[in-house]
Amino acid sequence: MKDYQIRSAEEFQRTGYFFHENFISQTECNSLLQLITDYRQTNSVPKIYRNVKPIPLSYFVIDGKIIQSHIPEVQKLYETVNQIINNLTNKQLFPLQDIQVGCNINITEKGGTYRWHYDRNAITALLYLNEVDGGEIEFYPNYRITLPSAKFSRFQSVIDRVQQLSFFRHTFGRQIIIKPQPGLLLVMAGDKCLHSVRPVTEARERINIVMAYDLPNANFVVKDQLNTYLYSSEEVLNTDPNYS
Repeated sequence: MKDYQIRSAEEFQRTGYFFHENFISQTECNSLLQLITDYRQTNSVPKIYRNVKPIPLSYFVIDGKIIQSHIPEVQKLYETVNQIINNLTNKQLFPLQDIQVGCNINITEKGGTYRWHYDRNAITALLYLNEVDGGEIEFYPNYRITLPSAKFSRFQSVIDRVQQLSFFRHTFGRQIIIKPQPGLLLVMAGDKCLHSVRPVTEARERINIVMAYDLPNANFVVKDQLNTYLYSSEEVLNTDPNYS
């Protein structure tokens, strides 16, 4: 993977992603990891498991409501990254109004994965706090064929599922794989970038912060179902609520 810096909003629009190594230092990563450890010592963190094919959802999550009330240092980082997002996109984007979704901490144990998907929001930033074997993010930037007026429709679902097939990904997509490393910030057009997380292969957990941004009037018709699906251990129908 070639390391280079996006210099302009035009370049980000063309490439669909940006990454910055050592966005925060190892010391800052260690401090955030300790805060997360401290929270987990006295609070339970829900494990999400959805047996979807070909890659299940399997991870623990600390959602935005908990972050605001218990780990404000992460919330402050979420707000700081917002300015970088606006510079990259040349737009006035904001943290999501849905606090639960806007900023999360994902914790993936050995064998854990994250399904192929597109994000509901326009821009997603991922900040990695540690290095593990496996757990790479695999993504295809600016890959999605989008129906502008039917983003959460069954027609969009059909297109998305066809594009997720291995043959289509490797024939028409540009595959990028990034290994977790402390302090690395990855920014991508989440609703256009097909992405998944490969299995973690060592005992140490993969820990990263997920930050979501969009226009202030962004509306997600699948909000309630998708929130339960992604942030709760409650049983749900084994279908993807990204589509109505």
